[in-house]
Amino acid sequence: MPGAKVAVTDVNRNTTRSTTTDNAGRYLITALPPGTYELTVDAAGFNKYAHPAFPLQVQQQATLDLQLAVGTLTTTVEIEASAQLINTTSPTLGQVIDNKYILSLPLAGRAPLALVSIAPGISPSNLNPGGQSNTNFLAGGVRNSTSDVLVDGMSVVNVEQNSGITNLEYQPSVDAVQEFKVQTNFFSAEFGNTGGAIINLITKSGTNSLHGGGYEFHRNAALNANNWFSNRAGRAIPDFKRNVFGGTVGGPVVLPKFYNGKNRTFFFYDFEGSRQTTANTRTLSVPTPKERIGDFSDTRAAN
Repeated sequence: MPGAKVAVTDVNRNTTRSTTTDNAGRYLITALPPGTYELTVDAAGFNKYAHPAFPLQVQQQATLDLQLAVGTLTTTVEIEASAQLINTTSPTLGQVIDNKYILSLPLAGRAPLALVSIAPGISPSNLNPGGQSNTNFLAGGVRNSTSDVLVDGMSVVNVEQNSGITNLEYQPSVDAVQEFKVQTNFFSAEFGNTGGAIINLITKSGTNSLHGGGYEFHRNAALNANNWFSNRAGRAIPDFKRNVFGGTVGGPVVLPKFYNGKNRTFFFYDFEGSRQTTANTRTLSVPTPKERIGDFSDTRAAN
């Protein structure tokens, strides 16, 4: 249907993007941030079409083919349920790790990219599936240290000397990550700095509702097991205390009416702190009584 007005509205922010179909009835709305959206279509002489809320994930190209029924604009056709969206536009292969998995799965080091190993085709090169603090993993059979990591569209990897793009310069806090996608094959032309995979990570943002949360993770020596050699020697468990704490808050920015700030400006803030104290055992050499007064006549090798 040519000339139809298509509008996509973010459910949580009430922001709307609109376009008009071309002569062949095609429409395209680009650069939508991940979120939940509703879609409406208006055309003269046809009933208004309203598509129910649907999720849009990071780097997803959703295709919605719609049919308008002859009628008047005063009648609205609302679809109560719809099938899961299938990407028929791009052949990109990848796995989305959404916020539910990021917050629910155990992460000892609280590094979001420790979860890349659950995506198909990813295997750690250092045989350490429990944590990943860099790009030292293999993707789809390609050698390690060749993947690119994007945070909100910006690359955060760097080249390690005499090696590949191994160094990961920044990882957001787990509670600040909305989701990320591990793309392992068939990249579009916008990605060029990679030979392995693309990890596209998106951080959270504020909505029209005020939301926040706090957390603290605590470890101490009372929860640790002693070393086997320390047990044999009768030594106690070394002192250890670690606290990781923080919180997040996001919502709308309330501006005076003449700025028309409602449904347009939002904020999101996160903080994470870490405090750790630990005791270590060292074997050292100390001066003898003679050496303390400047007499080194007995200073000799062990033999």
